[in-house]
Amino acid sequence: MGKVKNFKHLLGDGHSMIDIEKVRKDVEMCERELNEEYYLNLSGLKEELNTASIMEKYSSLFEREVVDHVAALREVSDPEDERRLRYLHYVVTHYYILERVKDLTDSKETEETRMKITVEGEEMPYRLSGVTMLNEDNRPKRQAIHNARLDAIDPLNQIMEERMKKMHALAKELGYANYAKLYGTLKGINFTSLLSEIKELKRRTDRLYKDKMSEVTERIGLKLEEAEKHDIAYLLRAKQFDPHFTKGGSLPALQNTLKGLGIDMNAQKNIIVDVEEREKKTPRAFCAPIEIPDKVMLVTMPQGGYSDYSSLFHEAGHAEHFANTSAGEPMEFKYLGDNSVTESFAFIFDYLLTDRNWVDEYIKMPDTDAYIEHAYLEKLFFLRRYGAKLEYEMRLHTEGLPGMDSVYKTILEDSLVFDHPEKHYLLDHDDGLYCSQYLRAWIFEAQLRDLLKEKFGEKWFLNSDSGGFLTDLWTVGQKFDVVELAQNEGFQGLDVEPLLEEIMTNLE
Repeated sequence: MGKVKNFKHLLGDGHSMIDIEKVRKDVEMCERELNEEYYLNLSGLKEELNTASIMEKYSSLFEREVVDHVAALREVSDPEDERRLRYLHYVVTHYYILERVKDLTDSKETEETRMKITVEGEEMPYRLSGVTMLNEDNRPKRQAIHNARLDAIDPLNQIMEERMKKMHALAKELGYANYAKLYGTLKGINFTSLLSEIKELKRRTDRLYKDKMSEVTERIGLKLEEAEKHDIAYLLRAKQFDPHFTKGGSLPALQNTLKGLGIDMNAQKNIIVDVEEREKKTPRAFCAPIEIPDKVMLVTMPQGGYSDYSSLFHEAGHAEHFANTSAGEPMEFKYLGDNSVTESFAFIFDYLLTDRNWVDEYIKMPDTDAYIEHAYLEKLFFLRRYGAKLEYEMRLHTEGLPGMDSVYKTILEDSLVFDHPEKHYLLDHDDGLYCSQYLRAWIFEAQLRDLLKEKFGEKWFLNSDSGGFLTDLWTVGQKFDVVELAQNEGFQGLDVEPLLEEIMTNLE
């Protein structure tokens, strides 16, 4: 068979025809509508999440013959088309699975939106209670909120268990050994190799992590192994730095930072910032690229504090990436591709808050040493946490659900030491081993930041040429995966050493 030219082919008995260009258009529209639906629900503007009706609207995308057809086209396409088809193959396969668990997905999110807990006679929304908990100074009260949240998640776990079993079965139905093999193959990520690198990072930081985290927990009279998740969330919240990170200061700090890069956020009409407080709004900041590049929602709920700034800057990195993607790029490069790339750009902004020069320029603390150490300890914490999540999720998705609640507890506690409730074994999880893409992004972000300093100086964030350099990278969306992006910028590939070096330098 010769090279594919028009991407229209007959399947099966010859009576059905799949138009690949229609598939592409439908994927784009489905992505837009799903992103808008998640925006409305997570922003607290809509109580019910109803992805099922959207997926029903585009039900023709979620058929096995579409998955098989795109896979077949990859085998006979030229290199440029193969790249687009590779990304398309991933998303239609992902859709195939999501469509078959859509009712469970909606049930879980809707239940979580509606849930309330009662603590000491006070009723509070489940989602908002997480924010209340990490801001609570009184440990018994914080413990009470934590326990009430644990008691409340039993119905969520029942839904998620059924959903996970179905997804595992679907992966095998599609011809893969297991769910992990499916996503490793389609994302082009060697999970085993990545985990090996992160385990080496864990080994080399074991003493440093335990010593520094023990110093932190001692502030509230606890040994690290005595602490619980709510204690660590509270301590990493770092309220002692709040006077420098005011509730109303995060957005102006972001706008001024972008201005230093030559980017006028106020003139970017395609980025819509949602900072309103709503009772049912998720406390987790997010970016919803509804129409790339024309309508990108940047959503956060300002609370004040270092983590508030960090989350806004992180999501702004996503927003700038999507909003600066060229409208002329193919759909696959705008909406699909390797999300390690957009996470890298999010981290570039996020970790400006660990840059002493940036802090001196925009925060102006009298003494930055304690703050910088805290910021790097938090970064090390998350690296170790996501490495543990990858190890756990590889077990979950190769061995199945039985006994995985205790496996989750064992692996997370081995890396982080403090208590992890078994009940979180599915709540602390994202589809498709997404934790691997965060880990790759952490590695590349350190390389990219070194490159920015080399090209534009230690205060690269005050140089409009830096903004131009980043904008050039953003224009192609996610055409390249993160390894290719690293190679395009002169690296051999992903290298964990710069990341390790910056952590050691700032914590030892």
